[in-house]
Amino acid sequence: MYFAINPASESPIYQQIVDHIKREIALGRLSCTDKIPTVRELAAHLLINPNTIAKAYRILEQQGIVVTRVGAGTFVSEAGSSLSQDARKTLVCGKLESAVVEAVTLQIPKPTVCEWFEALLNQFLFRNSERN
Repeated sequence: MYFAINPASESPIYQQIVDHIKREIALGRLSCTDKIPTVRELAAHLLINPNTIAKAYRILEQQGIVVTRVGAGTFVSEAGSSLSQDARKTLVCGKLESAVVEAVTLQIPKPTVCEWFEALLNQFLFRNSERN
């Protein structure tokens, strides 16, 4: 699995790892029960502190995205996160709010934002349907 980490980004490295794994799942490149690199493997590959990787994996596990099996590794969790619908809504709406704030600040018209959102959603849904 290829990881692109930008040390100059405003986003912390652990968050970049979380976002990258979520994106790989959304694009269908990772599916349920796929194994992800161990903390040590990824830390060596990215040349970063293993604690940073461990923090990202903890966040993903708390969100129900991955599951760690002692002695076996970390895997993408089975279909359907263990998070409640309210928790899922909170996570997604937080990200959407950031995008909306950015769009309003940049004075992008609502129809354009809706068009872009729809195009991105379709892009991800199309890629996942191709894989299945």
